[in-house]
Amino acid sequence: MDQIEVIATFGKDGIFPRIIKWGQNSYKINSVNLIHAIKDGAIRIYFFSVSDGVNAWKLGFNTESLKWWVEDSYSLSGA
Repeated sequence: MDQIEVIATFGKDGIFPRIIKWGQNSYKINSVNLIHAIKDGAIRIYFFSVSDGVNAWKLGFNTESLKWWVEDSYSLSGA
């Protein structure tokens, strides 16, 4: 799992990742396709399936440590 930096909005409708900084690259999120949460003991962990139109990621967010990571990633180009 690669740790990343994320700019996200937190509002009454939930948490939404907007920009991912992964290594030297930044990606603007165009769509949040799925959000689900699990509990690991007392800790809630959110998972987001997101894309920028070219790439897609499954992101994880730990609500206790406030850390984000890439759970999975792939290209949407089909190449």
